[in-house]
Amino acid sequence: VLQCMTVCRAMTTASLNSVINLRVGDDIRFPVDSHSGVKYEVTFKRKSPVNIKILAWNSERPEKPYRIHPHYTHRVQFQPGGFIEIQNAVLVDGGEYEVQADYLGSRLRSNDYDRFELRVFEPVSQPVVAIGRDCTLNCSYARGTQVTCYWKRQSADGVGSSTFRGALLQRGNTSELGILTYTCIVENPISVEISEPFTLGQCVGDRPRGPRNYWMVFLAPAVSLATILGFVIVLGIRREGGIVNSKVNR
Repeated sequence: VLQCMTVCRAMTTASLNSVINLRVGDDIRFPVDSHSGVKYEVTFKRKSPVNIKILAWNSERPEKPYRIHPHYTHRVQFQPGGFIEIQNAVLVDGGEYEVQADYLGSRLRSNDYDRFELRVFEPVSQPVVAIGRDCTLNCSYARGTQVTCYWKRQSADGVGSSTFRGALLQRGNTSELGILTYTCIVENPISVEISEPFTLGQCVGDRPRGPRNYWMVFLAPAVSLATILGFVIVLGIRREGGIVNSKVNR
């Protein structure tokens, strides 16, 4: 049983000349070949987007690396004949790396190079769907890097489906109502999240439904206007009657 006393992180081992997709906070190990009985030196470099010499180790001084870049002092570990490990990966760790082994001898000095490409991503969060005017659906997410967002439309019988790229989806045809279900999907190379299913019946209440509701849109303001005009007319008649009575009394 694996027990994590403080922080438990996922561990990934890189393959030679490969592209590794890693999530923020995980650890990555780069293999180093064992060379028993041979003097050699290992240099670990980041080649791009900036050139940094991260670590250097010599078999004649095997206790620890004789050089570690200050930015990696607490995040890089080295196991002679085993691996170089970067812990708690961050987004800026993405790039091309190289493990170089230099074999030291009195007559011959040869080199081996192993290269890796590391890409670090922040996992996506579950998307949230907001309903706009005319039943426009807007899909949003709180976090994630290099995210692709799209909609999936599924029929009620589960047979037919379609996809629509982008976060915004305009669905003006409310005749679909509960026939079709929409879900928003957000993903990147290391994670995928799906929204709660949505039907157009959930937003049809915001739209006029049928001729009766259509006329009610115009009828309500007309009734209000007629009421105001009637009040003004009655007030005017009463005022005029008061003026006439005043003249008669004189």
